Amino acid sequence: MSIFRPGVSLDHLNQISLQTMVSHLGIEFTEVGPDYISAKMPVDHKTQQPLGLLHGGASVSLAETLG
Repeated sequence: MSIFRPGVSLDHLNQISLQTMVSHLGIEFTEVGPDYISAKMPVDHKTQQPLGLLHGGASVSLAETLG
């Protein structure tokens, strides 16, 4: 039994994320299971803070996107 609405797929999630902050940050959904969703996000010029580390706000954006 899935905890998600019927029809939730990687294609659907990635498609509805186009032209949003999700796509701007490079977040890509990679897996959908019955009770989880996985995604990845690059650590690059869009997601780094000035010292070259992953920005905390980008981490929170990834977490909120998956939530």
